[in-house]
Amino acid sequence: MTPDEIETEVQRRLRMPYHRVITGEPVEGYLGEVPELPGCLTAGETPAEALANLDEAIAAWLEAALKNSIPIPDPAAGPVRLTA
Repeated sequence: MTPDEIETEVQRRLRMPYHRVITGEPVEGYLGEVPELPGCLTAGETPAEALANLDEAIAAWLEAALKNSIPIPDPAAGPVRLTA
């Protein structure tokens, strides 16, 4: 894939309903992860920060997968839930 094709595919997949799970607590901080994308993790001091950082983590995960021809799972079926 060309860099432009990779960027187009990353942007397309960022709009897909991947589950974004936020867990943690105020003292230790919050962890954001996408269960469908193994190893796609980030952190933040607040749930909102962890969620915002998760978009960047997803984009980086997708870009690396596309560059390395790693299969990208589709979003899992079911409701999206955020936990804190």
